[in-house]
Amino acid sequence: MPWFGRRKPAGDAPSLVVLAQRTLAERGVETTVDGPADDPGRARLLGSDGQVYLLANLAVQVRGENEVRRAALVAAHFDRMLQAHREPPPEELGADELRDRIRLRLMADDGADPTDLTYARPFAPGLVLGLCVDYPTMVSTLSTATLPKLALGSDELWAMGRFNTDAEPVDANAEIAPGVHIVEGESLFTASKAVNLPALFGAAPFGTVFAVPHRHLLLAVPLRDVDSVQAIQTLAGLLVRVLGDREAGLPGGVLCPDLLFSRHGHVSPVSAYDQDTGELRIEVDERFQEALEQAVA
Repeated sequence: MPWFGRRKPAGDAPSLVVLAQRTLAERGVETTVDGPADDPGRARLLGSDGQVYLLANLAVQVRGENEVRRAALVAAHFDRMLQAHREPPPEELGADELRDRIRLRLMADDGADPTDLTYARPFAPGLVLGLCVDYPTMVSTLSTATLPKLALGSDELWAMGRFNTDAEPVDANAEIAPGVHIVEGESLFTASKAVNLPALFGAAPFGTVFAVPHRHLLLAVPLRDVDSVQAIQTLAGLLVRVLGDREAGLPGGVLCPDLLFSRHGHVSPVSAYDQDTGELRIEVDERFQEALEQAVA
């Protein structure tokens, strides 16, 4: 998936609500509209089956598409969703299937996810690591109450989650400018690969500066020599470009707007982003300064 320069928004918001209702009705699910019918970001469909169907993410998917393509995307979306409702809950999965499906996922620690994540592990300020079950048609975030009911113990869940996230396929893993690397993919766990940077970019004894603006994208500069300083400036410019691409939107919302620095298992922010002005300021603390001096020596 391209990480900037996506198609421009277009499309009739009210027609999306109507189309969604009709698509669900064709599948035997009658719904009523709750909220403003002309705003799919706030409207939701209340199903006769007791389910609530949100439309905000679907609205992003169908922007700029023609009528035929829009209808196909909406149909595929609800086919996946209805199939997901038929999947067994995580606590009913056997040990082998759970080993296959468990994933470790990087998530914003902003309270937006209603799931109880008190078990989650801190990764960096504003970011935590949680566990998910990857079904064929959906991803289920595990709650604190669910963990003791699973067929695997906590240690194995975390170990297999990391292993499986490391193994998630990506669409691109390339050096797009001198010293600047990009990893992107359709997988919801692409940015979560930041938990194991050496697996992607090899050893970086002076650390790695990286960014995870959304769940499908990881940008990184492993610190290796004097050229890494210019690479960090390039990385900062790319991050601002991604964050400021209002027309494209950020899949799943902003994960983290900062540049992060990872060394010896410790991750900390090394920038500050102003959403109002779109400016990003690199902040060099003592730890980051020491790494830069060692890299350019």
